[in-house]
Formats: sequence, C-alpha cells, structure tokens
Amino acid sequence: MGKFEQVLVLEVESAKDKSKETEGGKYRRDSPWLVEAFAKKGVRSSIVFLRNGDTAESLVKANPATAFLGRVNPMDYSEIRLEEYVAMLNGLKDAGVLLGPDAEHMDRLGSKMILYELRDTAMGIDGVLLHRFPDLQRNDGEIDSIIPVGSPPRVLKMLRGSTGLGVWKLENSSGGKVLLTDAYTQTTDEIPRDDVIPRFLALCQEDAISMPFLPLIKDGEFRFLMSRHEVLEVVHKRPVDESAFTATLRSGAVYTTIDLVEHRDMVDAVVQWSYDIKSTLGLADVPYWWSVDCIEEEVGDGGLKPGRIPSGNPGRRLVLSEINCSCLGLVADTSAEAKAKGMRFADMIADIVLKD
Repeated sequence: MGKFEQVLVLEVESAKDKSKETEGGKYRRDSPWLVEAFAKKGVRSSIVFLRNGDTAESLVKANPATAFLGRVNPMDYSEIRLEEYVAMLNGLKDAGVLLGPDAEHMDRLGSKMILYELRDTAMGIDGVLLHRFPDLQRNDGEIDSIIPVGSPPRVLKMLRGSTGLGVWKLENSSGGKVLLTDAYTQTTDEIPRDDVIPRFLALCQEDAISMPFLPLIKDGEFRFLMSRHEVLEVVHKRPVDESAFTATLRSGAVYTTIDLVEHRDMVDAVVQWSYDIKSTLGLADVPYWWSVDCIEEEVGDGGLKPGRIPSGNPGRRLVLSEINCSCLGLVADTSAEAKAKGMRFADMIADIVLKD
C-alpha cells in the first residue's frame, strides 16, 4: 500500500447519515476519524462528495497515487444511483485502488441470503429455507413451508433491511391463524395464515428466507466487530426485556462490551470461521470493516458437536443471525467514550487496510 500517497473517503452529500459533531454537520460521524487515522500513518486523507457523472475512471484520473474508501449507505441518491455506485466500486477494485467496501461483500454477505448459504457451516442451523419470489407471489401452499401447521415458531426474513425491518416471528395459533410479531415495530397481530404472505409482499418484492425461531434471543445477541480477520471488539446486546424479539438500540437493547481475553476460545473460533467462509463462498477476502451477529442455541445432551462455535456461556453455541458490511458505523453508542473508541477502531482499520 506504500504506492498510495493519499486516501479519499467517499461520501454522498445528500445522505441522511450526517452528524452534527462534524464540521458544519456535513459528514458521517466516523469519516473524520478515518481521515485522521490515515494521516497518522503518513498518508494524506480527506473526505470528498460523489457527484453526478463520477466514475471509477474519472476518480482515478483526477487523483493519481490515491486509494479510495467508500462510506456510502447503498441506496439511490440524487447524485448517484446504487447501480452506479456498485459499478464505481467494481471499477476501483479492478484498478487496484479500492480499500473497501467490496461490492461482492455488500451483495453476498450483506444479504440475509447468507444465512441460507452458510446453513451447513459452523454457525449454521438446520431448517433454514429459501422462498423464491414467484412461489411467494402464487401463495399456493408456500405458507406451509414457512411455518407448517403445528410446528414450533419460525422467523420469516426479507433479504435486506436493518433494525428489524422485514423480520417476523410467526407462531401457530388456533382457527387457522398465526401470531405475527414484527421485530421492527415490536407489535404482535393475529392474522389468517393465508394473509401472511400478501402482507409480507406489501413490504418487499423479493425472495425471502425462513428459519427456526431461536428462543435464546431473550438473552441477547453477540456482535463481533471485525476488520478483515481480526476481532476488534465483542458486544453483547441484551433486549430491553425477555419478551422482546430483537436486540437493537432502536428497541432499547443494552449494549455491553465483552472481555476478549476472558472469551478467547469463542473469539478464536469466530476468527477461524471467518477464514473458512472465504472457501465456502469462494471469496478472495472478507470486508475491511464488518460485524457478525450471533444468537445462542443450547447444545443439548450430546454436547457441542465438532466444528461448532462455542458461546462464552457454557452449554451454548453461536448461530449466525446477520452480517453487516455495507457501511457499518465504527461505533453505535453516543457515550462520552464513543469518540475515543471510534478513533481506536479507525487506527486499527487504517493499519490493516494499508498493509494489505
């Protein structure tokens, strides 16, 4: 990475993710931390806004000896459409000047389809099913695959969404009805079985997955914050109460940092898993900054099966819940210590991506 004299951090001016803590409230909260971190490594850095007509070729031509780091939530903007942003990332990668994010990571790891693709790996779980959009549209018995009559609760998930959007817990009820708990709104409705899919398709027009409901969500999730294959922090996200179906800040969950040394076996197992999935998925690398969210499952009388990942809590293992890698913030909390933590993460990320 010594061939680069500067790193440009890419943002979109019209995005709604700006922080009043930054100069003029113009930037993402963490972008200035990354700029400062690169400067500490002796590399000039600044934030630039993408404009209409920007391409990988134009950026490279205007900025020789420069590497690029995208900090843009993947969606359409007035300045640049999502497909144009993806093409730009691919072009920068082909030119050898992209630090991240990799568009392939955003597409594959950032989709809940990953739960289906990795169902047979160390953090997978039996019973993850893929539901194709045409089958959902027909609504001819597909609900019986999503949640068979008489089965334990299951979860239906759209492939993209955050803070619980498009994540539904489904429980069989009496009289041909289903209890539907929405992780986003934290509300529960009882509706006819045949109404579940039409209501779901009113929210999203795409494939979906379903999987067993993991009751230990009541005890929370573990979030592994990683840069490439290095775990920088583990956070335990505990729901506001045992009846909650999600562990997001939006739902009032409490976040607690876990000691990495105390839970070294769990951390080391997740690191090994991060190497293993490269082979499973045929990826050249893993993201420069990503989070791996896991829910616990009881291991049962037979004990932990070979290859499974132990939780930090005895008698439990980790099951993959979600991967975030499109434009993950460096810190989620707003505490007085957040900036110091964010700068520490930015320094670590700069070290890792500049030595790649």
